[in-house]
Amino acid sequence: MSDDCTTPQYKAITCFLPAGRAQGVLERLRKEMAIPSAFAYHARGSGLATRRDKSRPEYVEREMITALVPAERADEIFRFIFFASGIDQPHAGMVLMTAAPCAEMMCMSDDIPDEA
Repeated sequence: MSDDCTTPQYKAITCFLPAGRAQGVLERLRKEMAIPSAFAYHARGSGLATRRDKSRPEYVEREMITALVPAERADEIFRFIFFASGIDQPHAGMVLMTAAPCAEMMCMSDDIPDEA
């Protein structure tokens, strides 16, 4: 990796998707796209569009996926996540991509035994 942190070699892709879909997308990312550097987490929130009336918001459950991907494959992975997560449908979520200029992949040595 270059010492110059201004040249991004990786991109971070974050996807907001309906609850219950993240695990399947993570498995597909690992198996079909060979991307091991992704994780999912759960979120809940509300906004102006989720208010039932003027006083009470409705909270929406979402899952989020973040993946660190090589910059040269970022567009390919972005497209894969977009369709694999089902957010190509209206109001199903969104996906964002940003440069990760100082990111670096960490790999475990092959001689470390698996935990039993």
